[in-house]
Amino acid sequence: MKFGKKALYSLTLLGATLLAGCGGSDAADSAETSGNGEEPITLTIMTWNNNPEGTKKEQEILDAFTEENPHITIKQVSATYDEYNERVLTMAAGGNLPDLIWTQPAGYATFVENGLLMDLSDQVDKLDLDELQPGVIELGQVDGTQYGMIRDRSTVQMAYNKDMFDEAGIEYPEDDWTMDEFLETAKALTVKDGDRTTQFGIENFYLKELLTAHGTNIMDPETAEITLDAPKTIEAIELSQAMINEYNVQPTGAQTEGMSSLFLSGVAGMSMAGPWDWVEFEKNAAFEFDIVPLPSASDKGTLSPAAYLPISINAETDYPEEAWELLEFLTYGGGQDIQAEIASAVPVVNRATDDVLSFAGAPDNAQALVDQLENGSVVPNTPYQKDVPEIENRVTALVETLNLNNTPVEGPLKELAEELRAEFGLK
Repeated sequence: MKFGKKALYSLTLLGATLLAGCGGSDAADSAETSGNGEEPITLTIMTWNNNPEGTKKEQEILDAFTEENPHITIKQVSATYDEYNERVLTMAAGGNLPDLIWTQPAGYATFVENGLLMDLSDQVDKLDLDELQPGVIELGQVDGTQYGMIRDRSTVQMAYNKDMFDEAGIEYPEDDWTMDEFLETAKALTVKDGDRTTQFGIENFYLKELLTAHGTNIMDPETAEITLDAPKTIEAIELSQAMINEYNVQPTGAQTEGMSSLFLSGVAGMSMAGPWDWVEFEKNAAFEFDIVPLPSASDKGTLSPAAYLPISINAETDYPEEAWELLEFLTYGGGQDIQAEIASAVPVVNRATDDVLSFAGAPDNAQALVDQLENGSVVPNTPYQKDVPEIENRVTALVETLNLNNTPVEGPLKELAEELRAEFGLK
């Protein structure tokens, strides 16, 4: 009988569990005995789980590694997402940074600049990178050096209310739809009662997603050049403003006040959504929903921004070999085969991509996400540059002001772009 990699891993894990269960009093033996004489060690890993259930699920994945490596104990150290990067820097300054670190893309360049992360290039060179989905390995690189591996990667797509489409007699969108088709659909879904909009075409087309769909960004993801004043960027932001003020297909901030989700409330026909939203939609929506990729607005075809989790190793860890073994397990090995079921985390290895189809709450067209992960249309939209958070905050504040006041965008965008280039020494 021939077994695939996932089946072999499951059998190995089952065998380890049965042996552990049959140990009786031997289970209390020292870690040296269970680990074939290897010295017991404890690895720490820093995460940003903000709830006990999330921490528990992550620990289940970590425990699967310790079942194979009984001399290693793994403990999580958690911080809130908003305070995470500051906490990492504080712990590093105090000499107690964990052995492995979940890394937010916005903080990656700062961690590298401060020498916190181990260069993993030699270890990665020994892997068969064809096992990974397109573009995954590059997400862990800063200036061509490998400082992390990606545990999971996904993207935002367009969720839509099938019941609302049916009632309006509108055809469901196709995976290769265009921005023009999206706009016409949003208009057709929008309902007004006099001057008051009672139903919107879309809840919110987020700025970074809209830019990516147009094939552009605030900053070039590879070179960190400011592209805020590029023609495609201006075109996308003009559309953002028009959706609110001209076409009224997207609500203003005031119109959403007091409502947690216009989409779930049946007040908006479409919404940005990732696989992390599927369970909530299935449980709480009083309608049938499905998903499609973001509409295309460039000659590059369908594009959507990557949402991903890099994990790095502390450059000062006392256990570099064991830390790498754990990192490889999580991002390349057996952890990839169980994380979808345990934590609803989208695998990055080709052998497990289809696990997305069995996610809790997966809609009929979940295959669209699998296709995007495999065809390379899920792309980075933020460079690893230390000033990115401040730059993005300033751009977002400007765009929100322009949309609120419904004023021309080209002049202010070009002015801010020049200010950012001068202030941060960028091109």
